[in-house]
Amino acid sequence: MKYNKTKHMIVNNKNSNRKLSIIGNGWYTGKISLEYIGRHACNSAILDEEDFELEEGKLELENKYLSFSNTMSIILENLNTKERELFEFKQLKKLGIYRGDLNPEDLVLTNSFEKIPRKCINHWEYDDDEYYLEYQEDWKGIYGELTFLKGELFEPKKLDIYTKKLDTGNDFFEWVCHLEYFGKKIKKIQKKPGKITKRLRTY
Repeated sequence: MKYNKTKHMIVNNKNSNRKLSIIGNGWYTGKISLEYIGRHACNSAILDEEDFELEEGKLELENKYLSFSNTMSIILENLNTKERELFEFKQLKKLGIYRGDLNPEDLVLTNSFEKIPRKCINHWEYDDDEYYLEYQEDWKGIYGELTFLKGELFEPKKLDIYTKKLDTGNDFFEWVCHLEYFGKKIKKIQKKPGKITKRLRTY
């Protein structure tokens, strides 16, 4: 989609109210403490991990990540005129919205293809209080929103997109990101629960 500067000036009119919506899919991540973990058989041998008895404690959500892929888009809507401007994923670098090293126009580069090293926990080396559950929950929809009132201007240079690799349980890392806007807090949107994955981990 060709960038239309005139349309941008109309939609981003500072004499109107506007809303910026960041859309895509991603993951909530966090940790669940364990109130109890039963790892031993009657003869004191350690059970197979799938046979451990777990009592979950408190869930502490840590991050909400957005998939850095072509599922991501940004929409600026003029709330007075209802006109919208769509910033597609492939355009984010060209328009100066994303200023990192990855190239959204090359979808291959937005897949890390870095294999995740897997190794089993040696349960003889850990005490019960060193275990927790790693928590991940899928989400799809709106990552967050920003509102610009009359007199304020949406400035792409103030929007920062920070990328990182995330282990989502597949063979390869996923590129994900979180966003910040200088001088404003992005309102995170609560979504209905998605698919939840829990993995036993050690500190």
